[in-house]
Amino acid sequence: MLPQQAHYRADADLAAFVGAMPKTETHLHLEGSMSFAQLQAVDPAKYSQPPEFWQPEFRYTGFEHFQTICDEWVLPYHNSIARYQETARFVFERCKAQGCRYVETSFHLPVVGMIAGDGPELLAAILEMAPPGLEVRLFGGMTHTDYAANADLLEAALGWGSLAGIDLHGPEYWPVDEQFPAYWRRARDAGKLTKAHAGEFMPAQFVGWAMDALGVQRVQHGVRAIESATVVEQLVEGGIGLDVCPISNLKLGVEGINTMREHPIRRLMEAGVSVTVSTDDTFMFGNSLVEEYYALSQELGFSRAELIQLARNGFNNALLDDQQRSEFLDELGQFAANLEAAP
Repeated sequence: MLPQQAHYRADADLAAFVGAMPKTETHLHLEGSMSFAQLQAVDPAKYSQPPEFWQPEFRYTGFEHFQTICDEWVLPYHNSIARYQETARFVFERCKAQGCRYVETSFHLPVVGMIAGDGPELLAAILEMAPPGLEVRLFGGMTHTDYAANADLLEAALGWGSLAGIDLHGPEYWPVDEQFPAYWRRARDAGKLTKAHAGEFMPAQFVGWAMDALGVQRVQHGVRAIESATVVEQLVEGGIGLDVCPISNLKLGVEGINTMREHPIRRLMEAGVSVTVSTDDTFMFGNSLVEEYYALSQELGFSRAELIQLARNGFNNALLDDQQRSEFLDELGQFAANLEAAP
């Protein structure tokens, strides 16, 4: 398998710290995080060279550019349950190897209507790939316009016990189906965690809309919330976390983030927002979770205590029972204590 290009490298000390720190991945698109080896197995000649979008200096020109490349490289591959399993195996093993203890990953929910097998069968196949020691929660994602063509499927999904929640993704600037606020309420009534992508390509007001109209319990990205003190205050008061993906934000050219040093994650954290760190689509950005932490340390001056706090936020926001959460937080606390005690 061809190696991905490193966006950020760390010295041995930082690499050992970040790798050993117990952490979470709470914003991860399954299809967009497949391995290049999977494509090479299908067509070695076509996929003989790593994609240009892995290069650290590569920038997408906008979400349409990103979506076009995703539609070309990633989506056609995922046409069966077996291929979803292949991706899941790679993704989960890679997460665990980087010190993850807990992963939330989403797949495009309407795909269930396009492949052989039903939704619960697909979810069971994906979850079967989780290695021991890694907690996995699955979310069904949908674009702003997916309800009309997939209403029966989306409603049925609320009864799938292994589906942890739902997520709104795709182009933020598309009009949102008028059915979705009620659907998001029904999802919560069914015990699902509700998320939405907001505040990436649309301004802070769209984050506010996601909280007000959809009643989301978590926001994916949300970095443009920094544009409005009112929206930031609403996030803090509502205890709504932001699952932030710094390298993704940079490579997608999110407004105000021309360099990593301009990323607002520190300002959001200092304002009291519960911010976590994730990767988004590791195949589409050529990144890794540990690199996200390296970037925060090297470009934004995050201390080790602050990096530990980001990891702690992940466990606090995770879909865990009290005992599981306590065990993970105790492990992270012991990790921090061992650092303090080290000479």
